[in-house]
Amino acid sequence: MHPQPAPASSSQRAYTELRERLLRATFLPGEKLNEVALAAELALSRTPLREALNRLTAEGLLLHLDRGFAAPPLDPERVFDLFEARLEIECATIRLACARVDDAGVDELAAFLDESSAESPDASVDRLIELDIGFHDRIATLSGNAVLRQMLANLNDRLHLIRWIAMEGRRDQTQAQHRDMLAHLRDRDAEAAMAAMRVHILHRKEDILAAVKAAYGHVYTSARS
Repeated sequence: MHPQPAPASSSQRAYTELRERLLRATFLPGEKLNEVALAAELALSRTPLREALNRLTAEGLLLHLDRGFAAPPLDPERVFDLFEARLEIECATIRLACARVDDAGVDELAAFLDESSAESPDASVDRLIELDIGFHDRIATLSGNAVLRQMLANLNDRLHLIRWIAMEGRRDQTQAQHRDMLAHLRDRDAEAAMAAMRVHILHRKEDILAAVKAAYGHVYTSARS
């Protein structure tokens, strides 16, 4: 008999549920969380709930107030800082990948892109983001730097809503840009690969401001529906 996996702790269950809600913008920007209501809804005591909230705060997905916790605001400068950090990390990972990847690693990344391209034209935005994150995570893995990979994963969580908004209507463009990066990676051309990464990642302030405005519209329209 195979041993049964240990059940998730109450704190872990709360963390998983609240993280999913935060990624999907269930809470409005800046909204203060009602801990009493959440504890009742999740059938938890306040202690494991508070452990989960503190963990989410440490990851940047929540803000710790003088009294309680709140969802982060959709502040353009904060979002710009997150994208700027992501750009620097992604350029570092693809530069390192160019120096360290072998042919087998490039072939595996190419196979992943082929599978992504074959995805249904009606694929949801959530699925497209999953594929986009998968591509970038594979580059981070090829970089051989686990710390950079972990930092990138955290930034992807914190930028999930903005990336969701920005992804709409960009499938073909995203695929083409991924192909460019793959070609430069195959050539081990770090400078060209980093230049392609800069083109790919949303980083102009006016573009980010437009995405933030669109995100506000999406969040508040969903809240009223």
